[in-house]
Amino acid sequence: MRKIDVSDYEVGGSGSYPVKGTLIQLLFNPELKLSARDLIPQDAIARKIESANGTLLLEESEYQKVKAAIETVKGYGRADLEFVNRILNAPEVPVKEA
Repeated sequence: MRKIDVSDYEVGGSGSYPVKGTLIQLLFNPELKLSARDLIPQDAIARKIESANGTLLLEESEYQKVKAAIETVKGYGRADLEFVNRILNAPEVPVKEA
């Protein structure tokens, strides 16, 4: 599992960066060239993001889809740096079987 902080953060006095909203938009970016079938798992991840309270836990397969999206989309700026770091450097979290 990967753990991602999805809480908003301040961007140099220009306001709050909407992490969850940005991450969801990223999953459906036209640069990904998603097929109709690709939308279903992307939406499942988006719903997980929407319901997260501060921290998001993703299965490795889900994380790889998010990581692929962030690496495919171009045009990031300095305000996106914290966002990108949170995704690309998401720590692995050991999970115990219940």
